[in-house]
Amino acid sequence: MQTLDEHTFLAWRREPLLSYAIYLESKDSHDECFDMVEAGLQQPAEVLQNIPPENFMTATRQRAWDGIDLLSLAYSAGHTIADLRALYPTILEYWEEFANYDRAFDVQACAAEQGFPHFALPGDGYEQVNRMICLGILLGWGNLLPRLAPVIDFNNHEKDGLVERLLAFSIDNRDTAWPECTRHLPYIKTLKIFAAEKNQRPALMKDYLRQWYDASRREPYYDSHARDTSFSGYWSWEAAAITCLLDIDDSSYRDAKFYPADLVAFHRQPPSMRSEPA
Repeated sequence: MQTLDEHTFLAWRREPLLSYAIYLESKDSHDECFDMVEAGLQQPAEVLQNIPPENFMTATRQRAWDGIDLLSLAYSAGHTIADLRALYPTILEYWEEFANYDRAFDVQACAAEQGFPHFALPGDGYEQVNRMICLGILLGWGNLLPRLAPVIDFNNHEKDGLVERLLAFSIDNRDTAWPECTRHLPYIKTLKIFAAEKNQRPALMKDYLRQWYDASRREPYYDSHARDTSFSGYWSWEAAAITCLLDIDDSSYRDAKFYPADLVAFHRQPPSMRSEPA
């Protein structure tokens, strides 16, 4: 993905709190990570066989983290949705490769280091998983979610009601009646939207978006624009994904803060009309 010049960034950015300096620093950092991990994995076999499994795990984990961060950063900065769609399968491959190395590490690790999820739903991994699922849906890659699910499920013994409901549209036998969310607020409020009658859903979603940021005060992204260079925008990805999956009329909240309306509009195009990657 090409880096935007400052003129293009200022003309097209979607997140007004994102500065060009932060975008540039974050984008360069992500690109450097991708290049370093790729170079490391391309070393001769006789070199790779002497590298501890933990090194592969930590390097590919950082690449997986940076991958999902790049997707949200690129959306906030004003990259085209076609660019985001083209990038998503590569980021999914990063997640799968990390999962493979993490499982290999888990097998040989000491007991105290075994049994951890790839992305812990009760912790900060929840927000990463939420973005990865929702962007897969919104970018028209629902057919890839069956590959993502095993990465999420690994050692996550506590189910999550929102994750189960989102995945159920692409994967059979998910527990769509699960009544809890591992991170609770703001996500627990989405379960009422799934359960509501069709004509009640627009008002419930509008209210969800109105409360979303304040209800997110325990989430890692809260107030991140004021802290450091990790800021990649404030978006309720789940509000957009649920709107698409449940075919909710979003006319009453289309202009709401934190709602990525153009991603919903993109998803609602016939597949043949979506801008495909070259």
